[in-house]
Order: sequence, then structure tokens, then C-alpha cells
Amino acid sequence: MFRLLLTALVPLIAVYGIAYYRSLKRNVRLARGSGLRYIVSPVYFQSIPWILLQEALLPILRQLPETFTQSWLPLSLFFRTWGVGYEPFEIAGTDTFIIASAGGNVLWTCDPEVILQLSHRHDDFIKPTNMLGMLNIYGPTITASEGDEHRRYRSIASPSFNENTHLTVWREAIRQAKLMLETWDHAAGHVSNLNLHANQYALHVLSKALFNKDMEWEVALEKPRGHELTYPEAISAVFKYNNTLFMTPQTILNISPVKEHRLARQAFVEFRKYLEEMVEEQTQTAAGKGRTEDINLLQNFVSAARSTHASRIPDAAVFGNLFIFILAGHETSANTMTFALSLLACRPDFQKALQTGIDDVVGGRDPTAWTYPQDYTKIMDGHVGALMNETLRLYTVLPFLPKTNEKAQAINVDGVRHVIAPNTLAMINTSATHRHPKHWPRPLHKSSDSPPYPVSSFQPERWLSKHTPAPGAFIPFAEGFRSCMGSRFARIEFCAAVATICKDYTVELEDGTGPAALAKAEAQLSSGVSFEMGLKLKEPVALKFVRRSG
Repeated sequence: MFRLLLTALVPLIAVYGIAYYRSLKRNVRLARGSGLRYIVSPVYFQSIPWILLQEALLPILRQLPETFTQSWLPLSLFFRTWGVGYEPFEIAGTDTFIIASAGGNVLWTCDPEVILQLSHRHDDFIKPTNMLGMLNIYGPTITASEGDEHRRYRSIASPSFNENTHLTVWREAIRQAKLMLETWDHAAGHVSNLNLHANQYALHVLSKALFNKDMEWEVALEKPRGHELTYPEAISAVFKYNNTLFMTPQTILNISPVKEHRLARQAFVEFRKYLEEMVEEQTQTAAGKGRTEDINLLQNFVSAARSTHASRIPDAAVFGNLFIFILAGHETSANTMTFALSLLACRPDFQKALQTGIDDVVGGRDPTAWTYPQDYTKIMDGHVGALMNETLRLYTVLPFLPKTNEKAQAINVDGVRHVIAPNTLAMINTSATHRHPKHWPRPLHKSSDSPPYPVSSFQPERWLSKHTPAPGAFIPFAEGFRSCMGSRFARIEFCAAVATICKDYTVELEDGTGPAALAKAEAQLSSGVSFEMGLKLKEPVALKFVRRSG
């Protein structure tokens, strides 16, 4: 039996081996033809089997000589690229190079000039919709679409991000921040997991601004009739099990006894119910009152689906895009706020200066009396804006931004023209870009800090000077036509939260101010960071919010 099985497998292995060799040889030739530095890798960054197995294989790969793996492995680990920072480019001796494999070629860059070319030539370098398709679990999305489809979704969404919306964001963010502070007061200021509260805060602000959905702090934790999960729980669960939902057919999810499959299906069904309820409520409102002057995102997408014009979008696109805006709009904001306040606790000197700056602008006025855009602009021009920029520099929204080219395209690297073969996956490495020693001088590393040394590198004061980074060297919200349309929304939300909190409270490390407590927090903020569709802390930094005296 064994011999029969072996006889059957040998030809299959041989065929695979030959195909692998031919494909690798072809891709190496294409990489060499570009004239760029290239590295040969046994694995392809975008390979689904590799993405699924890499964490299990990593201990084995690390037993191999470093000379064999150091050139290709760090940038082949889908979930770990943030942690290696600029180092792979330093080893390669160039800021733009190609990793060639049998599965395909990947162009990696952290060169600001190349980044601007990839970002602004949006017809030449497009989003790899096959790679981003995992986001389309509820239907087509603005993120995973290109061409006319993307432009249609963008034209529907962009009117929602206006100054009326921004004023709503400002007011609601202050209201929600005050409610969050009340919750912390009930716990004597102890916050063991800030990200949970930050997620709830950001979700409430987004729901009001984009869907006109009022959410209260306590009510949000109750399960509505007909639901097994709360609104925030459903969103969080869909985010957590997104990979499972993408890779597992619905027929299997419906019958599988595997716990992860059951939880993924529950999350998918529950959030789908919430989306359907939101759309149905908006449809009924529109039928009764017609289109209101206060246009929001939900109204725009529902109207586009009910349109009688040829540009009408399918219902699935309404659900898909609502999901992606909720996902992107609150998770990223919550993560940034979590990192910022945790870093602030590690730098009491900068926090004191930040509080003084807030006091100088708002005086003794209650946050509800603060104005937009007047007070917002003054606050963001100071230490609060510096805090956000430095946090986004160190903890990028995404560690990489993918592009691809359907046809051969030429790029200029250091004044030399290079032709990139069709269907090359072009990856803008934001983590390396934001740590490039040419643009961001390296500080001395603390012994408690670990690669990529975010706490040692935390220097928000740099943003208080007149110096601005070179174009393409700081890209927190991407660049070009596909840049984030909600960037101002995010800045307003961050400013309102941090200013409201720091006006009356000081954030401290729960474990105290001693060297051991600081070393623990620094380790959590460096080696304790993981990538799960966004950068997150594996273990939250425990914090305490203490009311300011005087």
C-alpha cells in the first residue's frame, strides 16, 4: 500500500518541482531585467498557504543559518513586517528592491520618491483587488475595487466628509470622551485595557457622524432584541475572524462544529443583521421625509442603491461599503488613541507640556464650549497634533500599502529608469519609510526597548518645529487618489478625545513611575505589538487616569 502511494506521489512531486523551477527561473529573469537589486525567496508574500503556515514554520526557519534567511524572510512574514522596520532595506543596501519567488515578484520600497510615483500614477499602479478581496465578505467595497467601480463608490462616499460632518464629529467626540471619563471615574481611574474603551468611543463617534445613530455608553453594552451580540461585539468579532470568513466557504461555516467556525459564523450573521436594520431604517426614513439637508454616508449609499439611474449600485455594495467604513473608521482611530495615550504615560514631561498647551487655548472653558474649527486648529497646531503625528509615524495605520501593475511600467529610482514587469506586487513599506534614518534620525536605544524601538524613537517635539518631512516620507493616510478621505475626520476625533481627557486628567502607568514599570510598558509597546488587519498590543498597557489638581 505504501509503495503504491509512493509511486503515485513521486510523479506529482516531480511535476510540481519542475513547474516551481520554471516559474522561479522566469520570475528571476523578470526581476533581473528591471535593473533593480533583487533577492530570491523560496516563498511568495501573498501565497495563502504560506500566510496560514508561516507562524508554525517560523521556529524551524529560525534554526537555519541567518545568512540563508535574513535577506528574504523578514519581508515575507505577512504579520511581522512592522517589527523589522528599516532593517531589511539596510541589509539589502537599497531602498527599492525586488523579492523574486516562484509565486510572483514583490517590489518593496521605502524611498519617498518612488512612493510618490506609485501613489500618484493611479492608472499605472492600481490596488491588487484579488489581495484585498478578503474585505468583501458582505459585498463589494471601495477598498477592494478599481476603475469605474471605485470611482462610483468614492463619488457616493466623499460628499459625506464635509465641514458639517466634521462639526458633528467634534461635538460628538467631546460628548463621548466625557462619557468615557465618567466610566473611568467609577473605576477610580484604573483602565486595564484602554483599547476596549477606545474602540467603543470611536464606534460611537463614527455611528453618529456617518449614520446619525446616537449611542450611549451604558446602553451600547445591552443586547437588542433578536441579537446574540451587541453592536460593538459583532463588529469586533467580524474583525477578529475576518481571515476565517474569507478563507472558509459559507457552506462549511454553516455546518462546521469547529469553535472558530461557529464564532465566525455568529459574528457574520449578527453584524449582517445590524447592517440590514440600519439600511431598512434609513429606507423608511427616506420614504417618509425625503432627502434631508444633513447628508450622511448611510443615506448616500442607500440612495445610490434605490436610484433609477444606470449608476445604481447593488444592495450588496451598500452592505460591503458600510462594513468597510465602520471597520476602517473606528478600529484605526481606536488603535492610534491607545498607542498615543500609552506613550504619553511613558513621557510625563511631554504630557505636562501638552496639558499646558491645551490650557493656553481653552482656559477654564468646559469642553462642550470649545469651538470648531477655531479651538480645534489651535490645539492641533500644538502638542496634541505633534502627539498624533509621532504616534502615526511609529505605529502606522497599515505596515504596508499594496499596489500592482497590469502592464509593464517604468519608475525612476535615484534618477535611473527601471521597467517593472506586469503583475508585480508593489509594496510601499510604511513602517520602514517612517523609520528611514535619512529622514528620521535614530535615537539611542534603551535597553528595555526592542526592534523597531518605538519608545526610544518617540520624539513628538520634532513636530513643533518649522521643519516638515520630505514629500512621501510621512504617509499616515497614504498618498494620491487612493488616500484616506477620512483623514480630517480622524484628526478631529483624536484631538477632541485627547484634549478633553488631558484638560482634567493625567495619564500614568498603573504600575507606577519606577524603572521597572517603564521597562515593562516599553516592552509591551515594542515587541508586544502584533498586526491583525491593524497594529495592536498583544497585552494592553495598564493605565491610570488621575484628576489634575488646581
